[in-house]
Amino acid sequence: MDWVHHIATDEAGYGPTLGPLVITATLWSAPREYPPEVWYPHLAPEITVTPLKRAKAANENSACSESTESAQSWVDRGRPVWIADSKKVYRGSSGWHNLEKAALAILGQLFQFPCDWKNLVRQLDPAARPWLHTVPWLAAFDQDLPITCEPGEIAAATQCLSDGLARNDFRLEQIRVQFLPAVRFNQLLERFGKKSDLLSRLTLELARQLAPEVGQAHVWSDKHGGRDHYAQHLDHVFPGNGIRVLQESREISEYEILEPQRSIRFCFRAKAEAYFIVAASSIVSKYLREVAMCAFNEYWRRLKPDLRPTAGYPEDARRFLGEIATLMAEFGIPTTTVRRLK
Repeated sequence: MDWVHHIATDEAGYGPTLGPLVITATLWSAPREYPPEVWYPHLAPEITVTPLKRAKAANENSACSESTESAQSWVDRGRPVWIADSKKVYRGSSGWHNLEKAALAILGQLFQFPCDWKNLVRQLDPAARPWLHTVPWLAAFDQDLPITCEPGEIAAATQCLSDGLARNDFRLEQIRVQFLPAVRFNQLLERFGKKSDLLSRLTLELARQLAPEVGQAHVWSDKHGGRDHYAQHLDHVFPGNGIRVLQESREISEYEILEPQRSIRFCFRAKAEAYFIVAASSIVSKYLREVAMCAFNEYWRRLKPDLRPTAGYPEDARRFLGEIATLMAEFGIPTTTVRRLK
């Protein structure tokens, strides 16, 4: 069988100024006759791209609440798995539950659950280790996954996705992550200068790490901050390979690298989450970020119980920072550890 590797990338947290930026790259393989745009119909009925209609318990919307729902129907609740743009999956009263179920079904193809959140992040991004132990809210966060879903439901969802992939000879081979708390993000921003350059460079670095040494690979990504031109960044991450520009437009930018033993084609397109493999990377990024935001909010609310949680977006971030300013000074926590500069 003629196989092609696909590397899908997406981020969560590019817009907010509080909480981490998380970039995820997933490496897949599939028969050549199945490009990513046709995966969704082949993965049905185990995987759905449309919202789940079944009502969920009210506590499922919060990562920081305890699950009280009976596990007796977890097998039924494991199917189907809703994997789509993470912003859509996370929406509404069932958002947290749907996000956790999808993320752990994806991660469960390579990792065992239950597991410790920090240990999972260390495996996905070994470079994140120092920050997990020195950033106060991450160091203090001791949380096993899943948080609100029943372990049995996660096992059923994981098997559901595994069945759909195996039936089509689709394989998830690796997952890599760039996990950037504010302090790490700010250090890298000094190096790259612009937030969009930081995103492009780190995304392509993940793709470089996952790209096979032999054969054909396709890299799929959403556009980065509205950028249409990526050749300069490709040339920096893949030096000396002669980047061939195939097209550059508002909708899609495509490039190709040809080497003696391999070829890599890059496709940056608007709304790339319409592809299953990009949606999967989006889900993983969003989940890791939201668990980190739970750690962030829990830390500050232990110090100030009446503090309203934040999602980290700029306007509410200003409110939140104003309310914790005295605590930051009292505990000697610099602004650059709490807030991203851009």
